[in-house]
Amino acid sequence: MEVSLKRVLWPTDFSELSLRGGRYARGFCEKFGAELHIIHVIPPPLSPDVSLVVPAEVPVSVSEPELIEASQEALDKLVKEHFAGFEKVVTKVFFGNPWPGVCDYAKDNDIDLIVVTTHGRTGLSHVLIGSTAERIVQHAPCPVLAVKHSEKDFVSQ
Repeated sequence: MEVSLKRVLWPTDFSELSLRGGRYARGFCEKFGAELHIIHVIPPPLSPDVSLVVPAEVPVSVSEPELIEASQEALDKLVKEHFAGFEKVVTKVFFGNPWPGVCDYAKDNDIDLIVVTTHGRTGLSHVLIGSTAERIVQHAPCPVLAVKHSEKDFVSQ
């Protein structure tokens, strides 16, 4: 049996937990010479302008193009800091519902493996919050590696 990975997808929300998944995604890409796709899916705003509240109650309005641009800049910075020297990186930021957005991206880009992270919530918190990672596992067009916060890793930092 031969395992071949050409494209690995790592969706990120920029959290520390998400970065743990990024290390696994990079490890697989380095091992198999695969291309790494890093995406950030922005849940759609409720109105044409996204209002953020910054110190106290000073509203700052951010338009959709500005939100996309700011997120892309954050993604570019993440790539520079954590994937320096790794040349096979494709990044994309877009609006959408996170789990269908990830699954659609994987299908549209012929992704071989998706690496996601999960908080590992159970019980009532799982029911109330739901699990994006679980939905990706259920609906993805390819295998999914779900990385949880744990004491044991098989990739180094």
